[in-house]
Amino acid sequence: MNNDKITKRAITYSVLAHIKNSGGLLAEGPLDVFIPLVKKCLHNLNAEQNQYKGANISEIRTEIENLYGIDFPLPVLKSILQKLAKEINSDKEKVFELFQDGAFWIKDYVFEDYDEQLKESKRKVQDLQKAFKEFCKINNVPDIDESCIIKFIEKNKLSISRYLVHKTIPNGENYTTPALFIDYFRNFPNFYSQIKDIYLGSTLTCALEYEFVNTKIEVILLLDTNFIVSLIDLNTPESTHTCKKLLEICSKIGYKFAILPETIEEIKNLINFKSNNYDKVAISKYVNKEDIFNACERRKLSKVDLDRICDNLEKTLEDNNVFIVANTTALKNKAKYSNEYKLLKQYRNTDKAALHDAMAILYVKEKRNKNIKNFEQVNCWFVNNSISHDMDSEGIDAIINSNNNQFQPEIIKADNLLNILWLSNPNINTSLANSELVDMGLTSLVAFTLNESLPKARIIKELDDNIQKYKTENITDRDVYLLSSRIANNQIKNIENLNELASKNAEEFNRKIKEEAQKQEAIEINRASKFEDLFKKLEIAIGNISVQKDKIKKKSATKNQKEISKIKTESENEIQKKNDELQAKEAEIERLKQENIEKENRIRADKREIYIAKKLKQWRKKSWWWFGVISIIFIFGIIWVIVSCNGNLSETDKLLNKLLQNRLVATLVSFISVIVDGFVVKSLYDKYQNHSNIKSYKENIKIPDELKAL
Repeated sequence: MNNDKITKRAITYSVLAHIKNSGGLLAEGPLDVFIPLVKKCLHNLNAEQNQYKGANISEIRTEIENLYGIDFPLPVLKSILQKLAKEINSDKEKVFELFQDGAFWIKDYVFEDYDEQLKESKRKVQDLQKAFKEFCKINNVPDIDESCIIKFIEKNKLSISRYLVHKTIPNGENYTTPALFIDYFRNFPNFYSQIKDIYLGSTLTCALEYEFVNTKIEVILLLDTNFIVSLIDLNTPESTHTCKKLLEICSKIGYKFAILPETIEEIKNLINFKSNNYDKVAISKYVNKEDIFNACERRKLSKVDLDRICDNLEKTLEDNNVFIVANTTALKNKAKYSNEYKLLKQYRNTDKAALHDAMAILYVKEKRNKNIKNFEQVNCWFVNNSISHDMDSEGIDAIINSNNNQFQPEIIKADNLLNILWLSNPNINTSLANSELVDMGLTSLVAFTLNESLPKARIIKELDDNIQKYKTENITDRDVYLLSSRIANNQIKNIENLNELASKNAEEFNRKIKEEAQKQEAIEINRASKFEDLFKKLEIAIGNISVQKDKIKKKSATKNQKEISKIKTESENEIQKKNDELQAKEAEIERLKQENIEKENRIRADKREIYIAKKLKQWRKKSWWWFGVISIIFIFGIIWVIVSCNGNLSETDKLLNKLLQNRLVATLVSFISVIVDGFVVKSLYDKYQNHSNIKSYKENIKIPDELKAL
């Protein structure tokens, strides 16, 4: 493929990443991010090439491909152009028109928003390719195409396209050097961000190939051994993060998670094997970062810790809402006689492993019940986090589904599924940040590629055993580490020769190990100085980019300020008019409110006076009650005196009684008079004539809330 076109694509990817990261344009739809590119193309046709009309939008597509190196399918381009026309046209002026027959018309369309960004992205891509070329020289990798780094990053796009538009992934090219380049520069954040932008942009272009439809179906994810091993943090930290994030996101959108009991058995057997060989490894834990021994080294896990993790496996699955598939006997019997099992036995290390994978594939097929073409209609996947080059998911599919590439495969990698869900569902953007998605995807891409170049696990295990058995005191831990680095970097081509040498001549075996370690030591010292020079060059280049970024920001800020001022000037009268109308309405509302309050207060005042008068009447009535009671006592007292003093008495006794009666009456009258004058009369006086007392009583009356003034 033309290197110039590859470079154009990389520049476009970088610009798309900038648009996505700065604007969040995927909030409405996955195609929104491409609108600025189409706008720039229309500007180029109109302002640069003086083209005002075209017979068909295929002319626009050709110009887009010339500018950006990517292909826009005509239906997708038409959809974007229709949306763009609504955005840039107004009732007063039509800048762009798209007709039913596909013809178009442009008039004086100017769009210069991303000119500086395009220049900056071009510089970034050129610097990346130069750095890759220098990296190859430092590592003595001759005659490698500088565009190889771009094509390697695009592998992710090709992998996703396999599920969206059923493209076949091309084989044959060795991407070990680009993978080592990216892995090395992960520790150089400013430069690594350029790689991440290209990865993100290439992922975004997958949306051009497929029209996503939100189909609501129940989806089951059947989890593979390597997925669970990553989930329990016995792989790399990045793999663990990927698997946990997939479960988190898929839980939110209603997916269910399943595992075969045979998978649990396979996981336990694997952990037990590592536990039993814990003290017998010297090189494996350094060669393969995805090995359980490497995780033990990183996490400082002991043999006991591995046993504990194994014992708690079912509880861990339960905590992550993974249900165990019940009654798999029939499935196993069916798998034993399946074509899948016959094929997989040729590639798996053991028949048991082949049978396990055949069972998983048949489980998915039975759940689907038919061949499915569109991704969003798939209701079941066999999900792995495979980094093993012995047999990855794509390899299995190539064997089993060689004649059915138009249908969805049964197996999908965790990072591919995350990428597609992120593209198809804008809501996932809130749970999965752009940078997070890119970090997980790049890590997976690099890890798989580097593992693909490693020797078979059996050969590494044999070398490990030989080192444990034959090494002398002259071989240090540092020597073993350096030997591991040479194997991991694919610098030792034939490890079988080392293993054969160990059984024939232990002394020569140790000398060879020492020699390889010294070679690696010399290489690392030499590379360190060369990389230091390269870093200095990169810092200068990145410094220039930072200066350019500042210019872009200033220019953008100035332009935005002018636009803001223009909008403010054009809308000032309208805003003032709206404010006046609003104030008038608020004043009218306030006036009506006050009128209602005053009216209500008058009603409440009348009711309040009635309430107070009623309370005053009740207050006075108590004094009259006392007056009545005392009067009755007075009358009955006089009657009693008169009656009791009369009877069958002599005249003398009657005269004496009359005198006594008069005295008693006088005494009673005097006593009653004192009570009436001192209590009743005073009480009546205070309640009728003592205005200060009456006023005080009225003020102390508790008025109900509904009678109080508003």
